Amino acid sequence: MFLIACIKTSQSQVIISLLFGDKLNSEKLEFGLLVSPTACNITNLDAKYRFGLGLALYFTLQLNDKLYFQLEASPKAAMGAKGIKPYSTGDTTLDRLFSAGSVERHINTISMPLLIRYRIGGLWFAETGPQIDWMLKSQDIFKATVNNNDLTYTKTISDEITNFDVGWSAGIVYRFKKTISMSVGLRYFYGLTDMVKSAGGNQHNSAWLLNVYIPIGAGKAAERRQQHPANSK
Repeated sequence: MFLIACIKTSQSQVIISLLFGDKLNSEKLEFGLLVSPTACNITNLDAKYRFGLGLALYFTLQLNDKLYFQLEASPKAAMGAKGIKPYSTGDTTLDRLFSAGSVERHINTISMPLLIRYRIGGLWFAETGPQIDWMLKSQDIFKATVNNNDLTYTKTISDEITNFDVGWSAGIVYRFKKTISMSVGLRYFYGLTDMVKSAGGNQHNSAWLLNVYIPIGAGKAAERRQQHPANSK
């Protein structure tokens, strides 16, 4: 029930934010939607990068001309890997069917990066800081082709994955204008938590993100400041 309430609350916040985003943007504060095509993997695991899409809301607070605080809240972040060698499911029939296939691991995650962003020159910024991930649901999807038929089998492995991951993110961002505008960035995340309870050795989340920042209501906010300059301070 708590999880359902959190999801519904997040959805409500997104809708409210989209409707009233212009009220949240000012000369010192930028608010918007973050879209993040992601290539994720798991270290110390014979696997390949899995591609996914992350969505988040973000706040960029200007502390001075050089320094900014970046807060992001993502109810949908992509984590996991693909190309994992099949392992025993406990069912001999399934094991035989998927023995020549592969496993794709999906980890549904709520992420919250807390970053410091520094202007390194012109419209270029460097960013770094901690990231907290809440891993809600983890699944291994077995895939194979048998007699020209595509087969899939999904196994929930949430009990084998830690609930929380604390890691570190770093990246670079380019802003199209000095004022509030769209931005693009490239970021790398590395989890510091050993995330698989039953596996030998340490396994950590890692991901490359191509971030696209889309301010919400920035045009209306700028128009409002021009019409009422005293109220925007």
